[in-house]
Parts: sequence; C-alpha cells; structure tokens
Amino acid sequence: MFGEEHPKTADSYHEVGVAQHSLNDYTAALESKKRALDIRIKLLGEEHPETAESYHSVGVTQHSLSDYTAALESAKRALDIRIKLFGEEHPKTADGYHSVGAILLSLSDYSAALESKKRAVDIRIKLFGEEHPKTADSFHSVGVTQHSLSDYSAALESKKRALHITIKLFGEEHPKTADSYHSVGVTLVCVKNLSFLWNHFSG
Repeated sequence: MFGEEHPKTADSYHEVGVAQHSLNDYTAALESKKRALDIRIKLLGEEHPETAESYHSVGVTQHSLSDYTAALESAKRALDIRIKLFGEEHPKTADGYHSVGAILLSLSDYSAALESKKRAVDIRIKLFGEEHPKTADSFHSVGVTQHSLSDYSAALESKKRALHITIKLFGEEHPKTADSYHSVGVTLVCVKNLSFLWNHFSG
C-alpha cells in the first residue's frame, strides 16, 4: 500500500523485529530492525527520534547475538542522537546511558560500564525520584557492575537501595523483589567470604 520507503513501512519492519526478538529469533529480528533503520535514515535523516530508536533497538538485538562491538556502536549512536535532540536530562538519554553501560559490562570494560550506568541513575533520580522502577533498575545495574569490579561493599549498598525501592513499589511477594533479594544475597556471600579471609589471614 505504501511501498518500501515510507514511515509506516519502517514502523512495520520495526514492530516485526521487536516481535521476532521476543521470540528469540535474533537473526531475523536484526534483519527486520536494520531494514527499519535504513528506511528511517533515508526518510527522516540521522538526527531524528525514530532513527535513534532504531539504532537503540538494533543494538539490543546485536547484544543478544553477542556481537558486543557492533552493539556498542549502535547504542552509542542512539545515545549521541538523543543527547543532541533531548539533552542530557531526558528519559530516553538515561535509557541510552543504561544500554551503553550494559554492553560495556558484557565487554568486561567494568570501569566505563560503571560510569555510564551511574550517569543513567543520576538522570533517573533527577527525573523520576528515588521510588521509581527505572531508578531501582539503575541502582541494581550499578550494583552488578560494582560486584564485577570486586567492590562488594559498594555493590551491596547499591543492591540494597534497589531492593528497598522494589519492596516499596511492588511488595514482598513479587518476582522483582525475589530477584533483588537473590542479587543482594550473591554479593553478601562475597562480603562475608572476604571478611572471613581477611580475619583468618590477618590473625
């Protein structure tokens, strides 16, 4: 009805790609999302919210395919566009920093990942306040990265903040709360093991 090079066609390719991703068909999803991206660049140009969304979405699928270098390039491109369009303090910009941080974590670049994730949490606190699901997600993500850096005390503090927010928002008997308790427990074991080793060998 519209032909290939039409905004609605791009939207359709994007939606198909998202559905394919949800079904874990990442190769097909990437093809669909890239087609949407190509059309949007041609019709809307690089610096457009929908183009940024496409770059972000392509990066998510590349990440799932373990193509971390390509994923990082896509995520950074999306973030750059969003900063230019929306500024630093915007939900989409925060999402961009969070996504870049997640990919950097997969690349084992923990220090850069932490910096990006901390930027996301700072923006989310400013925009949404402490008691918001996205803020809780950011605190947890920061904690995971601190854990990877073996900074267990800081990781425990971040994860506990995420847990407290999650309990307040969703209650005790919720899958997100259970996941948060588990994550705190993982770090707590490392803290206790470290304390045991320190006491054992320093005595």
